[in-house]
Parts: sequence; C-alpha cells; structure tokens
Amino acid sequence: MLGKIFVGVIALGAVAAPAAAQRQFQVGPRVGYTRFAEKTGIESSAMVGLDAMYSLFGNLSVGVRFDFARPVTDGRYSPAEMTFGDTTMVFTVSQPLTIVHYAAAAEFAIGGRLSPFVNGAVGGYRISLDPQSANAATSVNQLLFAVGGGIDFQVSGGTSVRLSVTDLIYNKFDRANLNPVDPRFAPVRFPDAVPPQPPFEGAAHNIHFALAFSFAPGGR
Repeated sequence: MLGKIFVGVIALGAVAAPAAAQRQFQVGPRVGYTRFAEKTGIESSAMVGLDAMYSLFGNLSVGVRFDFARPVTDGRYSPAEMTFGDTTMVFTVSQPLTIVHYAAAAEFAIGGRLSPFVNGAVGGYRISLDPQSANAATSVNQLLFAVGGGIDFQVSGGTSVRLSVTDLIYNKFDRANLNPVDPRFAPVRFPDAVPPQPPFEGAAHNIHFALAFSFAPGGR
C-alpha cells in the first residue's frame, strides 16, 4: 500500500512540476506527539524537532532532521523487590529518558499552495537513561528509519504550515537496555506480584504526529 502511495504522488508530481514554484532552502521547526510502540515500554510523549531542506530540482528536496523528546518508561516492564526482615515490598520502577534523532532526509512534494508530500529519512536514534535511576550515564545508539507524509499549506511565498504523520522505526531495539533495576532487586520471592512481560528485541514502529511552521530564511 505504501509503495502505491509513493508511485501515485511521484506521478502527480511529474505533471505538476513545471508549474511548481520551489523555495530553495526551507527550515521547519516542529512540535508533535509520539506514540511509542507499546512493546518498547516507553510512554507516549511530546516531541520537538527541526527540518532543514534544500530543493534540488523539480519537487525533490534533501536535507536533515533532528528530534528531541523526554518521555518516561512504563514501570510495568521494570519490577523490583526489596526485603526488610520478614517484609517484602514489590513495586514498579519508571525513569525519564532523553531521546534524540538525527537523520538525512529526502522529500517529494506535488507543489502548489496545498501540497501533499511524502518523505523518508535514514540516521540514528540515541536513548539516554536517567543516571540517577540507572546508576550510570548509559545510552543506546542504533539506526533510525523514518517514512511519512502529510500536507503543506503555503501561507505566503516563503512560509507554510505543515501537518505530517511519520513512522519512526527504531532498528535493533532491545527493551532490556532500558531496565534501571539492578539484578539484585529482581523479584524472587513474589515474581508474579507484577505480571511478567515477554522480552522484546527487533524493529519498533513509533507513530509521530506533528505540526510544523516552514519558512525560507531571507524570503523566497
């Protein structure tokens, strides 16, 4: 289905390209909301970002994208147990994370005042754990892939408002890396007090909804 959408947009763009007025360099600050895949153990959160794109020819642009978020982990995936004499306490542990995305991006737009577009990016994601919770400045770095699209509404010759939806794909994600609980405190006496969750390793698909304000520095 996604392939058919790309082919359709490219076909329409080839027809519209001669009439499209391209702005060579565009900067787009972005605010949005990311729904992380449940199996990642990361709670949904706000995310801010920045896109900087340069028009090569026709309706094709290339550039870079950066994202930043401060979500928290879902404590159900990090149970802990502490025993004091004959009293045992079982509880869940959450921690704040710092997530950064950086990627090279490409975009194809139809052109015109109301312009659908599709885009993709390849880069990396970095997840840094809270040093106070994890007892160390631990971070995870892996490949990031992004595929999405949206609508660009041109307000004036150099500015536009954009709505987009993007699938942020975390390659080789391992939820165990986000567990801040020391193995010494893993539930032993009452392991079922917090229902155990199956481990997860692999690609995680996270959906990002965003509103962006795109403008050409110095005008059109």
